[in-house]
Amino acid sequence: MTFAINQATVFYADMPLFNVNCLLFIFLALTTLVLHTQIDQYEPIGTDILDGDWKYRPARSNHVEISGNTLTLYSDDANTGISVQHDLFPVKPGTLILVSAEVKCINVVPGKNTWSLARILFAQNDGKSDQWQLPHTVVKLTGDHDWKTYQTAFLIDEDTQSIKLYAQISQSTGLLKIRNIRVFPVLENEIYPTVKKIILTAWGGFFLLLAGSLLFAHQKNIVLRVTLLVPLISILAGTTVPSDIKISLLDEVKTQIHAESDTFKEMIPWDLDKVGHVFFFFLLGLIIRVTMADGSIFQIIAVVLMLAAGTEITQLYIEGRTPLPSDFYIDIAGAAAGIVLASLLGFIGGKVFAARK
Repeated sequence: MTFAINQATVFYADMPLFNVNCLLFIFLALTTLVLHTQIDQYEPIGTDILDGDWKYRPARSNHVEISGNTLTLYSDDANTGISVQHDLFPVKPGTLILVSAEVKCINVVPGKNTWSLARILFAQNDGKSDQWQLPHTVVKLTGDHDWKTYQTAFLIDEDTQSIKLYAQISQSTGLLKIRNIRVFPVLENEIYPTVKKIILTAWGGFFLLLAGSLLFAHQKNIVLRVTLLVPLISILAGTTVPSDIKISLLDEVKTQIHAESDTFKEMIPWDLDKVGHVFFFFLLGLIIRVTMADGSIFQIIAVVLMLAAGTEITQLYIEGRTPLPSDFYIDIAGAAAGIVLASLLGFIGGKVFAARK
């Protein structure tokens, strides 16, 4: 009887506010999904403004193929790359234009410059030149990425006289495929910014509560608590960073790796973003298991599931980000590996300690 009571005490004492965290997660997840399906960010107010066909200059080192609604670009010469252009019907200054497209890229190797990669651009021309100081990037990619929808809204400047769309493999090599391109005027839903702010604030509060509960889950030393902050901060920072900033950071790291060693590049062909997912969740699972070594494995698994699912769901309201089931599974796999390793090391350590007695 005493053993059962002690076990029950440990179950609830390991992680303060565990039940509150679980209930809050369920409420936030359901609320976020319902609001996302019921309230759109943009409302169309006009038809597609794509005008005519794609224009490009053929060259020996590149290839362009247009099949139905799919555009394929291929370049094997980083010195030239390839660029195609699509004119758009003019619209009034102050109009909000939404550019949406499904994009896939294969083995896109970035060049020396920050803009040397695969990208889609929305250009505004003042009658003299394209105004690149204005927001213009729909998406920019390197490496391998499966089909995914990207969309970005642009406000037409008062000096703009013409607008156009560019698809490029700019001074880089690889293959870029684009389909279902849509460019049309929209209005932002008046309610959406408020809903977005409330949802992100609520999730921020949840993650702070979860992190605080983990830090005081057991009477461990300050070093272990600080160590636990490393994967937590890294995971949450990676979730909240807007898409363009995240891509720029990853591209910079990839460029440095490519510049340092071609051999290393060939040995490590994986998506750097996925490697980060696995590593930080592995570290998280390992440290949580050490922190709650005598506690409930159920709580540890629940915490990992809430963090992995929560960071993906939150991306529904982060600019340019899209939640991916594959990232959720990768996160869980990384954390599971860390938990198993910590448990194995704890078991071996216990056996060694017992043998010395």
